[in-house]
Amino acid sequence: MERELNYGFLEELLGAVAPSGFEDEAARVWVREAETFADEVWRDAHGNSYARIRPGGGPRIMLAGHIDEIGLIVTYISDEGFVYVEPLGGWDPQVLVGQRVLLLGKKGHVPGVVGRKPIHAMEAADREKAVKIKELWIDVGAAGKQEALELLEVGSVGVIDQPLRYLHGRRMVSRAIDNRIGAFVALEALRWAQELGGESEVVAVATAQEEIGAWGARTAAFGLKPDTALVVDVTHCSKQPGVDPKEHGEVALGKGPSLAVGPYVHPGVLKRLRELATAHGIPYELEAHGRSSGTDADEIAVVREGVPAAVVSVPNRYMHSPSEMIDLGDVEKTVELMARYAAAPLAELVRR
Repeated sequence: MERELNYGFLEELLGAVAPSGFEDEAARVWVREAETFADEVWRDAHGNSYARIRPGGGPRIMLAGHIDEIGLIVTYISDEGFVYVEPLGGWDPQVLVGQRVLLLGKKGHVPGVVGRKPIHAMEAADREKAVKIKELWIDVGAAGKQEALELLEVGSVGVIDQPLRYLHGRRMVSRAIDNRIGAFVALEALRWAQELGGESEVVAVATAQEEIGAWGARTAAFGLKPDTALVVDVTHCSKQPGVDPKEHGEVALGKGPSLAVGPYVHPGVLKRLRELATAHGIPYELEAHGRSSGTDADEIAVVREGVPAAVVSVPNRYMHSPSEMIDLGDVEKTVELMARYAAAPLAELVRR
């Protein structure tokens, strides 16, 4: 079934500045879009955002994708006006060198650049060492501390400032694809599930704080009490130089969503996903995890007495960098698979 997704919504979502714990800017975009079609839309005290169709139906299905991204938080401003930061989430400091950043300031967005001692001033041995985040600073152009404090304060947060780009074919490059794409997929799958019909109550959730521990997923699932859940995230594309598929599995761009297999994945949910994919000609790949998945599913699956859950992932190159890359065909197939799961009869899935 051919169906066009709202990529204008995705572009706006990816442009929002919304690191872990400070998701409001992206959440407002998501909620505004959800209000165009969902029966109920709300946010909770933790920062999670919800959109529901067919309230009161059954079973209750949760479609979760986290809306936060890795970012930076200001810890100190020097007398010279240089801004020092700590990471929000898992950064490789090497990708920060020379980047432009966008900080959420007192009166709006504040642009800046990441500074480091120039190579000409380094000792030969220092040139070979990996940089640490404490050796970097952000320069917002302030003449001194007082001028910087007019714009920012300790606790201000920010992200890399890189524009979205479409590459050859149907590849998209952006920061925040991990996992703004998951929040997008969850809501687009909800929209499609509404059109497909069915008896289930379906709730899409843009979860908060995944990059620092998946805390939003835990509180959201506790409050919703879903009968089953699908978590949509990104996964590492192993088809790139230096990545050993024997260690990381074989996942490529353009081959459809990746379905996780592991102890936290409910076998009935995974089986149903594979049946639906086969029935509707949706290509997919499999990847195995011996323990946890590193996604919201790890928290959702153990809430209350347990939630039958699975992970559906969009392959992603260059994760946790300013230039994460995905294939739009994979996004579309992920949306379709999740929508068909949400529209299908699921009464028997709660048992192993």
